[in-house]
Amino acid sequence: MEVHFRNLASKPLERWLPTLAAAFYDQGLRQLIRVGSEPRLRALDQALWTFDPGSFLPHGAVGDGAEDSQPILLTMGDGNPNAAAVVLAVDDCSARPDEGFQRLEYLFDRNDTAGRDAARSRWREWRERGIEPIYWEADAQGWRRAG
Repeated sequence: MEVHFRNLASKPLERWLPTLAAAFYDQGLRQLIRVGSEPRLRALDQALWTFDPGSFLPHGAVGDGAEDSQPILLTMGDGNPNAAAVVLAVDDCSARPDEGFQRLEYLFDRNDTAGRDAARSRWREWRERGIEPIYWEADAQGWRRAG
């Protein structure tokens, strides 16, 4: 599994996550968006509908029905109900190697002390598993690989 850490650099998650999800969707990759709370799930659901008025990003949330057929599925739970290749994890959520994902995208804001500390802990966790994470930062033009 590839593991990527994405520092939002104080840009709103609702701005960056849909852009990232759209890029993976354009590559034909199914995605699971794993969040830590119902309010976050609803906020990201809305962001996926409205981030670009000129496009449509098909998605659903666990509980809406037909979870296994959603190209992008939002959830607060474990597992991989839509057989996603990519998991986008926020709110200190993560993934396990046995869930079948090819790639983990861990999104956090380094300016949020708790989020930064959680990301550091997750980074060490993946390194201890023998996987060297890749670090990205958001800037005005998009994502740039750092370090």
